[in-house]
Amino acid sequence: MQIHRPTEADKGLTPTLAFGAFFTHAAEAMVVIDSALRIVAANNSAQAALGLKASDETLDFTHLITEEAREPVRSLLRSAVNGTPLRRPTAVTCIRVDGALFPAEITAAPFEVKGETLVGAVIHDRTESDAALADLRSEQQLYEALFDLSPIPLREEDFSAIGSWFARLRTRGVRNLDAYLKDNPGEMMDAITSIKTVRVNRAMLELMGAESLDDLVTIRRADLTDEVIDSFRHEFLTLWAGETRHESEFVGLSLAGEPFECRLTLSARSTEGQLDLSRVIVALQDVTALRAYARTLESLIAGKDRFVASISHELRTPLAAVLGLSSELHAMWDAFEPEEAKELMGMIARGASDLATLVEDLLLAAQIEVGNGVRAEPVDFELADEVTWAVEECISSGELAGPPRMDLSRVTCNADPLRVRQIVRNLVINAGRYGGSSVEVVVAANPAPQVLIMDDGPGIPATEWERIFSPYEQVNGTDATRGALGLGLAISRQLAEVMGGTLVYEYTNQRSTFTLTLAPAGGSGD
Repeated sequence: MQIHRPTEADKGLTPTLAFGAFFTHAAEAMVVIDSALRIVAANNSAQAALGLKASDETLDFTHLITEEAREPVRSLLRSAVNGTPLRRPTAVTCIRVDGALFPAEITAAPFEVKGETLVGAVIHDRTESDAALADLRSEQQLYEALFDLSPIPLREEDFSAIGSWFARLRTRGVRNLDAYLKDNPGEMMDAITSIKTVRVNRAMLELMGAESLDDLVTIRRADLTDEVIDSFRHEFLTLWAGETRHESEFVGLSLAGEPFECRLTLSARSTEGQLDLSRVIVALQDVTALRAYARTLESLIAGKDRFVASISHELRTPLAAVLGLSSELHAMWDAFEPEEAKELMGMIARGASDLATLVEDLLLAAQIEVGNGVRAEPVDFELADEVTWAVEECISSGELAGPPRMDLSRVTCNADPLRVRQIVRNLVINAGRYGGSSVEVVVAANPAPQVLIMDDGPGIPATEWERIFSPYEQVNGTDATRGALGLGLAISRQLAEVMGGTLVYEYTNQRSTFTLTLAPAGGSGD
């Protein structure tokens, strides 16, 4: 029997002409097989799919199946001939007449014509669907790889319960979700805990301090701080409005209860205007360090603002004294007694000294800030001599009401004498202006050469001991740096470190102590 298209003459094979037309023009490949498993009829789609021609001799259908599946298919078709339909698709690889292969699925069912049992088989070409499935799997693998390896902590969450909740609320006539949530906080809590975490990446596990997804599947009520609840409220409002993206910032908690500042970004997919809430992506970025850096910058800017505000006062006071007194002496020199003139000249000298110190601090601070640093030329010298010189300068300029107590051991150090005097002068001026009435200066070897500047003022809180050495810093609640530019201590520490030394502060036994430690004689100071 030859392969052919059914015609009106083939009424024995088809109960009606209508079925014959359907068979001939069906989009799926269809064949009719006899009890010997030979093809007795093939529709247009089958001829195209299998490469058959109407002039071909009758073929054993199983010869169009690759060898490894041939016998199982033959067994299934024989069962169909015996009355057992092959309802579940069987996956095979078909062979075209020209030898080309293509993936397919076969279903078959028996029917009887003029007492002969025949089998109708449908061959579904899976080439396009397999390619689409392969693309889908490839995209899924790529998504999973990008998700898992992303340095940003990610969670894939199932908000399906939220979608159902929204539908119930709309059915009940709720229009203003924000007002409803405020009136029904318990219901919002139930909604939050209905969210399920489907997938998390490594970065999220590390951020939350979790070992596996099991630790994060459900949202714990204990983790729901007011900030976290408010973030969820805004997420719900975003999704209620049909929007697909939401961002917020709040303080979150790790599984261990450690707080961290985070930025949350929620992304939901939308298909033809409908939100898919079954796979919502939530990204959490730990911005703790970034926020701390921002606060540091804000503090620095505020400090510089204070600096600009105070520098005018700091410059104006000594400058006014120098200009006013010198003008008065110039205009009325003959009117002053020698002692009066001498006193005025001393006041002018102190004002000029203050200006010189201030300008020197500003220049050094500028050098440090632009990265040029400051230079030091270390030599061996008697530390007590330079300390005495610096203290006498402070006394003569009026920075100290009277001589401080001095306990100066004979110690030789390796440092830059000019820089040492500058540090000691800054520390003594600081003690005279902002410390107590009792100022003491000590030079000792403990065992390294040290200069200790002490006073009985109120001191500085321990939490601020390091901050006072930052440029433009002033300590709130104390008199230690009130009204100053906040440069002297920062510069003094920088100078000490340039010489290979240290400068620290502590408040013990009701006394403030600044300790300058230097390299011993014979060293390089590095």
